Amino acid sequence: MNKIFPQEEVSGNAAAGTKVLPGEEGDVPQSLPSFLVARCGDPASWIYSDQKCDGTNNCGDCSDELSPVTACPPCGPGWWRCPPTVFKYCDCIPRSLCRDLVQHCSDWSDENACPGP
Repeated sequence: MNKIFPQEEVSGNAAAGTKVLPGEEGDVPQSLPSFLVARCGDPASWIYSDQKCDGTNNCGDCSDELSPVTACPPCGPGWWRCPPTVFKYCDCIPRSLCRDLVQHCSDWSDENACPGP
């Protein structure tokens, strides 16, 4: 799972022109162009924009995959839609995980109903 970067106050300690890496002092979404930042359901947390709608629970609360925070397209052909999933995914899992004898969907539909990859 990818790291969620909590929002912090700007301290002004980072020198102008210094590249600040995630998790270091001065790491705030305002220090990045807005198109690179996506907010999570918890306003104190954010992820990189390319992690939004990627099928993975990057925010920890699925807010990067589900409405109303994001407007992600429905599951694609390589995915199986099911009720809340277990652990890494939100409302869809890769079909490659269907019928692998491991529960990924809370209703077990990935093992009982999903046709597989």
